[in-house]
Amino acid sequence: MNENLVTLVTLPYSKAHILKMRLEAKAIKCELEDFDLIEGSTTSTIRIKILEKDIKEALSELDYLLGLKSDAKKERTEAHDRQILVPIDFSVVSEKSARLAFNIASHINAELVIMHSFLSPAKFVIPYGDIYPYDSTLLIQSNEAEKNANVNFKEFVKKLAHYFGKDKWEALKPQFIIKPGFADEDILGYARDQRPKLIVIGRGGDKSWSGTVGSITADIMYNAPVPVLIVPENMEEKPLAEFKEFLYATNFDAKDFTALDKLMDILLPFDIQLTCAHVGEPDENSWDLARLEGMKDILQKKYENKKFDCKLIMGSDVLETLDSYLKHESIDVLALTTHKRGMISRLFNPSLARKMVFHTNTPLLVFHA
Repeated sequence: MNENLVTLVTLPYSKAHILKMRLEAKAIKCELEDFDLIEGSTTSTIRIKILEKDIKEALSELDYLLGLKSDAKKERTEAHDRQILVPIDFSVVSEKSARLAFNIASHINAELVIMHSFLSPAKFVIPYGDIYPYDSTLLIQSNEAEKNANVNFKEFVKKLAHYFGKDKWEALKPQFIIKPGFADEDILGYARDQRPKLIVIGRGGDKSWSGTVGSITADIMYNAPVPVLIVPENMEEKPLAEFKEFLYATNFDAKDFTALDKLMDILLPFDIQLTCAHVGEPDENSWDLARLEGMKDILQKKYENKKFDCKLIMGSDVLETLDSYLKHESIDVLALTTHKRGMISRLFNPSLARKMVFHTNTPLLVFHA
């Protein structure tokens, strides 16, 4: 092949060969190159390299494969009911979220997919015409961006593998995706196409006002078609077996039982106490209590082997009341539903889920109603 080969993406073995077939069907020449993140590892990861001149068309095929574009000719991929997706950016909170995701995947015998998206000039300065002036610096910048991403990814994975030990790491065989792109678009595209059981994503120490638009974590929370577990930077890490108390915050939404079914599907392998709680005013006491009792009866009949409680938490400010309850009752995970909202409503009237994302140090499990 000619010079000026560029790395298009790094994918698990199976996806790399699917993409290779798609590219060759479009007469795009490509090379597959083994990419060993850890020396001696049995995990198979492949770098896909193409000619620089084919970047535009090749990126389009990659977007179809990962769900960033719809493809009428592509058969719908079945949901990966036993797949956990963890996006990373090499931060401290990414390490926490990856460790937690690894533990969850190990416990439920799920596949773990670790994804990183990096900004690359080759991805975002693609010419729209058939003829364009060659920019010699573009390839250098793209190669440098890809090199830095690979170096950081290798270091991240080595640290993670060392933390769990070779036996546990090899038993799980995590999959890796490294690609140029925008993190939020790539995560959501993959989630729409592959339908993993859960996305585990870190939330850094963002000091901005909780209504600010632009947080990747908040965008994933609002738009992902699958449950999202948000790991705060200041969360106290502990063994998965010590996660015992889950709180589902309900406002008696019509989608509550749909969300609770998804929640119970995740919790079934675990020994968990689930409490459904509603924050209410004293004068609404009797009606709220009746609805909570009805919810408890339905859940106990449906999930006979699980422990449930439903309670009314008295308070006028939902955020402050929930935050106080989380601290005093040692809740391990807060679960709730959120609704897709427009930009204006996000900016001026942020939902409880978004407020809690920026407010609490308790992991937040969000279901998109």
